Amino acid sequence: MCTMATGPERRDAVIQHLASQGRAKVDALASHFHVSTVTMRNDLKLLEEAGFVARLHGAVILSQHTAAEIAFTERRHKNADNKQSIGAAAAAMVDNGDALILDAGTTTLEIARQLTDRENLLVMTNGLDIATMLAPAPGVEILMLGGQIRKAALSSSGAQAEMSLSKHRFDKLFLGVDALDLKRGLTTPHESEARLNRSMIEVADTVITVADSHKFGLKTVHLVSTLDQLDQLVTDADIPQATVDTLGQQHGIEVTVA
Repeated sequence: MCTMATGPERRDAVIQHLASQGRAKVDALASHFHVSTVTMRNDLKLLEEAGFVARLHGAVILSQHTAAEIAFTERRHKNADNKQSIGAAAAAMVDNGDALILDAGTTTLEIARQLTDRENLLVMTNGLDIATMLAPAPGVEILMLGGQIRKAALSSSGAQAEMSLSKHRFDKLFLGVDALDLKRGLTTPHESEARLNRSMIEVADTVITVADSHKFGLKTVHLVSTLDQLDQLVTDADIPQATVDTLGQQHGIEVTVA
């Protein structure tokens, strides 16, 4: 770190350093940024008062809020071009008058971005950012699923959300993916999200999975759905042709390459 960095620049850099390292001691931070421990303690005091960092067992860590915000921002920018293409292709499947579920996620957010000028749509979502994206759209009615908020994903889940879903029926579900394996199906590391996603599948006539190709072959613990429960998949051009063939021939899934 350049010694000529201003206080605000240095404090921004401290946040990024903690995001990559997890935690650090004051003297280690002072050494890394070439300042005195007194200066670093003053920096950390300002960051703590602003809610960006917390002290824990003699070390400094990011606050839960800041860590969640950084994690979500990083996910949003990962494979951004592919997600935008997938979002546009998926949005083309939406007809005016449809009742939709948009599952929370960075790819489904790109679908929402393409729907703001549509007419006579009803969209239910558990994504806070999706609801915010669609809120100004005059032709879109929004139903927001309640429940417990997972800050890292800006999403809600839980019994309240599942109960709300059980009272509705929808034309199409656009379902995001944490992991998709040809044997295991769709899985997620989050049990409450898996339960909510299964409830979404039960109330939708057509289940459309949206996933960039790096999700293929990944496996996690909690089952969202078997492949036979999916109707369509929208993905990017890096999907192996053998995977496309297997999905279509063995599971009847229509694959759209964006």
